[in-house]
Amino acid sequence: MKERYEQEIEQLLSELDSETDERVNRTAPADSQRPLDDQPSPFTPRPKASTQLISPNKLALVGGVLAVAGLLPLLPVYTSLAGLGIMAIAAVWMFIRRMGSQSQSYWRGRPVEKPPQGAWERFRSWLSR
Repeated sequence: MKERYEQEIEQLLSELDSETDERVNRTAPADSQRPLDDQPSPFTPRPKASTQLISPNKLALVGGVLAVAGLLPLLPVYTSLAGLGIMAIAAVWMFIRRMGSQSQSYWRGRPVEKPPQGAWERFRSWLSR
């Protein structure tokens, strides 16, 4: 009885090994296209590519480097003050950028509400936030 179980186990293991070898040998053709379910919807909002040379984060980093460099005895104190001023400008720029961005809700890749058309409607929607 024990030998029969061992034979069945060995037979199952050998069949399992042969199935995995067959799966490994089968490969998808290189030019096969993705199934339709995997392709992104044409309506999904895509993030905008950042083409700005100067961003508020880069400006704040430069200001911080200048502020720290101004503390060295080789450079005048005005360098650190200029760095702090640049950092303040970057912080204001960040706040202005955040206020201008509108959070719009999407459903199935399409905007739920239409944006206001005229200046008066935009002003009213800004007041209602």
